[in-house]
Amino acid sequence: MKNLLLFLAAMFAAGCAAVAASNEPWRNDAFFQRVQMGMTTDEVQRRLGPPDETMRFPLSGSTAWDYRHTDAWGYLAVYSITFGPDGLAASTISRRLNAGGDYGR
Repeated sequence: MKNLLLFLAAMFAAGCAAVAASNEPWRNDAFFQRVQMGMTTDEVQRRLGPPDETMRFPLSGSTAWDYRHTDAWGYLAVYSITFGPDGLAASTISRRLNAGGDYGR
């Protein structure tokens, strides 16, 4: 049982490290201002690079691309772009994932 708990704790720590490691320091609020509504997925990828995660919404025919970053206040955040069924950027949102401060530094 003790070995199992140690294993689970190590896996949790590794997962947290993976999230922090993928949070690129050059991804900031100004970086994401490069995205304009109506851009194609190819245009967005040329400006921002490949997303960290994607999620397809079959019922609406839309897709979301997520990019992890640190916002201007030091919060770990996800910037998300939603592409409509036509493949054009339809909306963006940034949401915080932690309590802020010196997370990951």
